[in-house]
Amino acid sequence: MKYNTLKFISPFIIAGLIACGGETKKTEKAEEKEVKTEETTTETVTEEVEQNIEKEVVEINLAATGEDMTAIAFEPKSLTIPAESRVKLTFENKSQAAGMFHNFVLVKLGSGQEIATAGIKAGKENNFVPKSQDVFAYSEVVDMGKSITIEFDAPPKGSYHYICTYPGHYPNMIGRLNVE
Repeated sequence: MKYNTLKFISPFIIAGLIACGGETKKTEKAEEKEVKTEETTTETVTEEVEQNIEKEVVEINLAATGEDMTAIAFEPKSLTIPAESRVKLTFENKSQAAGMFHNFVLVKLGSGQEIATAGIKAGKENNFVPKSQDVFAYSEVVDMGKSITIEFDAPPKGSYHYICTYPGHYPNMIGRLNVE
């Protein structure tokens, strides 16, 4: 009889041990999920705080000058801004001669010719600015005697070119932006 009782109780004991062991694993997995959730929440909050930090706003005035293709230029030819700043650029087209349209396009150093050529293909409807990872900021094409103000975040520390991509204006219209 002892043998029959043991035979009858044994499956229940084994099932109970398995159930208890499984429960422990489930609890450990639940704790792991909680830890992962806390880490994600911390990272998300940190990113949101970083995005809400006010950047220093740097105001810059830049002009396009010249009344013919041999005299067109940017004034000044060089600008310096602090890293991690917000740039508020007022771009004035001081040219008065008919057809002297200009834009401002901030590009990777040395990519001006490529961007200007692609800008022609991009066309007037795209302000002669191609879609490219080498373009950091740009303005619309500005009429003679008009100005426009744009804002953009300063690119990483280094040197960049600003160019006019209106057809035929590059390489006469090129300047250098230094981010320090």
